Amino acid sequence: MNSFTIFNPTKIIFGAGEIDRAGAEAAAIAKSAIIITGQGSVKRSGLLDRVTASLKTAGVKSVVYSGVTPNPKDTEVDEAAALAVKERCKLVIGLGGGSAMDAAKGAAIVAANGGGIWDYVGLSGRKSREIKKAIPIMLIPTLAATGSEGNPSAVFSNKKTLQKSAIYSPDFAYPRVSIVDPDTTLSVPAKPTAEGIIDIIMHVLEEYLTGAPDCALQDRMTEGVILTCMESGLAVMKDLSDAKARADISLASTVALQGLPNSGRGGNWAVHPMEHALSALHDEIAHGSGIAAILPSYMNYLGMIKPEKVLQLGDRVFGVGCEIKDELKIPMCIERLKLFITGLGLSDNLKDLGLKPDEPALIAEKVIEISGIPAPIKNKEDLFAILKNAY
Repeated sequence: MNSFTIFNPTKIIFGAGEIDRAGAEAAAIAKSAIIITGQGSVKRSGLLDRVTASLKTAGVKSVVYSGVTPNPKDTEVDEAAALAVKERCKLVIGLGGGSAMDAAKGAAIVAANGGGIWDYVGLSGRKSREIKKAIPIMLIPTLAATGSEGNPSAVFSNKKTLQKSAIYSPDFAYPRVSIVDPDTTLSVPAKPTAEGIIDIIMHVLEEYLTGAPDCALQDRMTEGVILTCMESGLAVMKDLSDAKARADISLASTVALQGLPNSGRGGNWAVHPMEHALSALHDEIAHGSGIAAILPSYMNYLGMIKPEKVLQLGDRVFGVGCEIKDELKIPMCIERLKLFITGLGLSDNLKDLGLKPDEPALIAEKVIEISGIPAPIKNKEDLFAILKNAY
């Protein structure tokens, strides 16, 4: 296990009905706020009105930016930041799924530092603009998926360059407070719920599969997150109104990227860069769907170059027992993963997502352009093979 330091300053408020604390929590930070959200679901569900009413009762003046789309665009973030500056907002509230929350982080940075959010994202071979400050951030997730409510990262897309990349700022991008009310996810339809579940799993699985082998506690925490997502995920697919299963998944989302599960591992993130390149080219493909389509092929590759943790995952999570011959354990693990993915109603390959046969090569080129070849993938040929085999 590697040495590590954990610092997470975010106040997490978790529980059914806790969204109504938004006004009081906001008032403790500022008297003016911008609410950054998507283009309809939080309004249709009544959650936007509920939050604005809570703010008004607490004496917090608010303005709403509702132009965020899936895979949030740099232009949307810059528009929201401009509105925050115009209205002299001293707090940024992200209300919605990962796109709204990431857009809120981006707007808080741009409003405080100037420029555009794309100046600050990480790109291979380019020095990003330094983040020196940010407006305080409050996040209220309405979808269990990204875990943005408990970490200092955010991902953005650029439609001009067809690129998708991230910021990471432990000093300024942590939310001051996040309200995780699992009841806000009860109205989420089946497919985005399933996509969120796969995203949560991947947040702990990336480093579990590739990091230091002597992380017993972190491994058990990861396996717990995955098993919770699998068990509660299948339960919620049968009954979307299952509040207990929704709560389990919401907590797993927050815990997965809050700090400890991945600390001390030093592992590598490869599926996320591949998916980012995919959804930068295909904005209509949700992040979780892209992950689900790429993951089985990536695990097959790891089974060849780094099989130990794939075998452990098969044993501890997917029930591949000791009575199975060694050469069959990894294929069986991957097959059971694919059954779980399709059991959620998602596709386990890129072809079913509507891609053309020549697009895996283009995605590979985009991965290299944005982030280089992500370890543990050894070279361009292997990267291309993973994406080709995902087709």
